[in-house]
Amino acid sequence: MIVNVPQLVLAILLLWFPRKWLRLGSVLFKRRARRDSSNARTVVEPWDVHEPGDPRVNFRTEIGKFRNFVDLLRAAAGAVCIVGGLKVESCVQLAEGAAAAQERGLLAVKGAILVAGLLVQTIRYERSRLTFYPPIFFLAGMSVPLCEPAAAVFAFVAIWAINPLFSNARGFLAVYAVLMAVFGQYFAGLGDKTAMFAGLLGFMPVLLSLLANRPLIIMARKAQPRGPGSPT
Repeated sequence: MIVNVPQLVLAILLLWFPRKWLRLGSVLFKRRARRDSSNARTVVEPWDVHEPGDPRVNFRTEIGKFRNFVDLLRAAAGAVCIVGGLKVESCVQLAEGAAAAQERGLLAVKGAILVAGLLVQTIRYERSRLTFYPPIFFLAGMSVPLCEPAAAVFAFVAIWAINPLFSNARGFLAVYAVLMAVFGQYFAGLGDKTAMFAGLLGFMPVLLSLLANRPLIIMARKAQPRGPGSPT
């Protein structure tokens, strides 16, 4: 087995870095913004309010989160390093003349790294409570090398197009998993194992949520109410 150690370490750091750690950098900017605009009040229209614990996936809210795009980019880069693609060789490869059993073992190693990364992004333990988060953008990033870039784009656009049909993140991810597998099969060819694996990854947070009997929760902050001097 041939291992590119620096590339493997980079991939693991990108994939296994917990999303909640990204908050540490944003806290400083938020505190500074509060000081600069302590007397200002943001007027939020009623239809744009997304309450904490709301099970629906709100497109405007999610597309406006910078951390989501960090998730997308780091998941895509990490998955490319592990799986290969986009003119980048996989960091873990078999030597010439390797047996079929070794090939299966290599696939298992790659799959385990990706699954572990997904679990780190999905499972959260905060304030003595276990919660599950739907890593939508992280899955979108991983689907780039697994489903082919075109299939990843089509699946991502399609799921947001039909997003108003879903009442919660569980239904959103379940259908997204199917779309990744279907578009991956179409662009990569029928029987493509990596595309099917992408669909399996997409359904994993849903399965965890069902087994634990807990919802997939998207964290959101309450919109600040209008101040007495706010414009109407």
